[in-house]
Amino acid sequence: MGAARQRTDDDGASPDRGAAAPHADRPRLFVTFLLLVAAAACYLGIVAVRHGPPPGGDTVPLTSVTTALADGDLRAAASAASLPNPPGYPLLAAPFVAAFPLVVGSPNWCIPNARIHPPPVGLPATASLPAGVKVCDPPVAVASDILPPWYRAQGLLGVASWLVLAVGALALLRAAQADSFARQAGLVTFLAFLPAASSAIVQLYHPQDVVSLGLALAALAQVVQRRWLLSGILFGAAILTKQFALLLLLPALVAAPDRRSRLLLVGAAAAVFGSGILPFLVIDPRATLENLSGFSAGGAAAGQTVLSLAGVHGTVASAVARDAPVMVALVVCVWAARRPDLHADRSTTLVALALVCTGSRLVFESVVFPYYLLAASVLVLLLDLVARRSPHWSLTWCAAAAFFVAVHPGNRLVAALGTLVLAVAVMTIGMAELLSEEGSPADQGVAATT
Repeated sequence: MGAARQRTDDDGASPDRGAAAPHADRPRLFVTFLLLVAAAACYLGIVAVRHGPPPGGDTVPLTSVTTALADGDLRAAASAASLPNPPGYPLLAAPFVAAFPLVVGSPNWCIPNARIHPPPVGLPATASLPAGVKVCDPPVAVASDILPPWYRAQGLLGVASWLVLAVGALALLRAAQADSFARQAGLVTFLAFLPAASSAIVQLYHPQDVVSLGLALAALAQVVQRRWLLSGILFGAAILTKQFALLLLLPALVAAPDRRSRLLLVGAAAAVFGSGILPFLVIDPRATLENLSGFSAGGAAAGQTVLSLAGVHGTVASAVARDAPVMVALVVCVWAARRPDLHADRSTTLVALALVCTGSRLVFESVVFPYYLLAASVLVLLLDLVARRSPHWSLTWCAAAAFFVAVHPGNRLVAALGTLVLAVAVMTIGMAELLSEEGSPADQGVAATT
């Protein structure tokens, strides 16, 4: 087993798969592809029914940065100091905007009439619309107007971000050898109808959260298969897209068996992250660092959470919301690494550890929007699927979380304590799995591929 593990670590492929595996997997891959297409169509329909991306939030700032990169104006893209995110998503989306300007590159963002609220008395109907946004006109039957303008103004790319999430989740399921037809169908259906997934597009337009989570899940799949270089590349791209992907990198380091694999993993992630952010740092270091730290645009917003109830707001809330989960994740991962009877290379252990780390983010947030529940909701379901058990507890948590956030209790104390209970509950699910893994025999996770 040691020799096989060494060969797997070095070349990133398992010698036990066999040469005939690609031919045997073709029917299964075709079925998976059909499931993915059907679920993507459902997701697109849900986003369209919810009237697409909004004119407010991060819609215009995010698309303007992407457009600037597509036009080759790095200075304009680097100087945008209103998005508390690294530049990964604009870097990934800009080539598509440049290559398909008639489909996803329209300079005009528009919203349907259903999204427009009555303006104040005495003001015109367009007075409440942000700059660069207009009301959608009926599409003209020409090549450049087949899609409504809100789709063409990069809205379609936001919807396509769901595909990255779905592929990443399916890759992790496959790496854990839990990719039966029923589990695959259940997973993509869940992702298509999950309120947090569509809210990431229609509420504040945060496709970067969806893409980052998808890349991080794909990276975890490579960890399960002991492909450390590819995993590091994917983690680097995920962190460059959204900082919270660091919470998923830490469990991967626990699963790495030795110093060499950890160095390869971290080195590849750092190289990708550094190469992506370096041009922005050179052009405008202040704006880039402000966006990366999360202190841009005045810091975190205040909401109905325990942090807000304590009076913490602004840049202090940003620091707590971003740094405290990392500290908690470090403590949990160090604890897991020091437990010799905890098989950190098991796929169930890896997913449970990732769930605890990402769940800690909800504990320290200053405001919880529905799409903040995306990572925890996906991981809590994946934990049950990878463990090959009925997902009744994970679906119960997802339903309770979605209902509570949708109801949005008016009482600040009730809302704050309810959010805290949900966050602690999802962390408890992950910790309970970790404790149950102690001393148990290795499953079909990482060890099965070696």
